[in-house]
Amino acid sequence: MELRHLRYFVAVAEALNFSKAAEGLLVAQPAVSRQIADLEHDVGTVLLLRNKRTVRLTAAGEAFLYEAKGILAQVDAAVEKARRVARGEVGELAIAFLGAPTMRFLPGLIKQYRHLYPQVTVRLFEMTPERQLEAFAQGHLQVGFTRPLPPGVDRSLVSSPVLKEALQALVPSGHPLAVKKQLRLQDLSGLPFVLLDRSEAVGLFDQIIAVCQGAGFSPRVVNSPNLMATVLTLVAAEQGVSLVPESVRNLGGGEVVFLDLKPRPSPIELVMVWGQESPPLVAFQQLVRANLESIRKTFAPRLPAQGREDATCTL
Repeated sequence: MELRHLRYFVAVAEALNFSKAAEGLLVAQPAVSRQIADLEHDVGTVLLLRNKRTVRLTAAGEAFLYEAKGILAQVDAAVEKARRVARGEVGELAIAFLGAPTMRFLPGLIKQYRHLYPQVTVRLFEMTPERQLEAFAQGHLQVGFTRPLPPGVDRSLVSSPVLKEALQALVPSGHPLAVKKQLRLQDLSGLPFVLLDRSEAVGLFDQIIAVCQGAGFSPRVVNSPNLMATVLTLVAAEQGVSLVPESVRNLGGGEVVFLDLKPRPSPIELVMVWGQESPPLVAFQQLVRANLESIRKTFAPRLPAQGREDATCTL
């Protein structure tokens, strides 16, 4: 017995006419008669009583019709669910993010995604770059907004650039350097530094160290908290100065001043990283691509003209 037999039987039982059923099924009437005969042979009883004028269901046919409709409805529902899953309309999506650089665009992006795919369960996790790598390795994430992948990372992870932001100096509001509009990196030489711990963001930490060494000094790191918000707090408490991505401004915090650097160091990049693809992930990637221009505008870039051109890379 095949699904075709059930569909033919339901068509005849509802029309109570072989010719009309054949027209609805877009097949020849003899084919319908043959399928019904095969079905009754498999079931082992007569389901339809027919003569030249009428067709009617037997008691067995009535019972079989009820069950056949239920089976076909379940099959149709299973097919539609499979198609929806393939389109990314059903499932789960776990997203990790860095709070500061995503604060101005990620909430709107998630709202759009939830509107388009209301039956996808979205889970959000704020994680530093290193914690994101751990979560990917454990299979807990599908996508993350983070810093560029460090050398030697799992090759199954793929990344695409989202935006670039300037590296800025961060000093207490009462510091003598706070009155300047721009700083030379050399102005920070010899001062105590507060930097996000390397174990949380290897790439960012190493880039800051390299920038300072390129200016002729090694920063004297006196404190290495594991949260960027704590970096702000310690600088505000006059425990040192720092170099941070400009998006750290989004975290707020009083009693600190952000200063542009001259010459400007290489910008800090934010990338989207993913591992094994799934339909919900593909749908999310498409949404990010469609919103790249608005994401970069929402970020309110402070990069110079050349930096803005660099930031127009696509996913």
